Amino acid sequence: MNGDRPSLTGDWLRDTRQALMERENAIVLGVLQQPDYPPLPECPACGIAPERIDTRQSELRFGRPDVPTFIDFGPCGHGFQISEAEILRA
Repeated sequence: MNGDRPSLTGDWLRDTRQALMERENAIVLGVLQQPDYPPLPECPACGIAPERIDTRQSELRFGRPDVPTFIDFGPCGHGFQISEAEILRA
């Protein structure tokens, strides 16, 4: 269930955005092909570099100003949430 997901902080999001920008720069500047891409930032729960990181926003709920964004790591399957306030803080 989505409400049972551990929460991530704005600091985590800021660091992850930076890591993703550095990864993209390495890919572009190095003219890398798919098998040579640097790993994605690791899963906060298990420390393993995932094959994918998926994000989606929670369904909107009437009267709820802070709708969380869900972050899922694959294939390990760990899922987290980050509040709108933490996203704005990052």
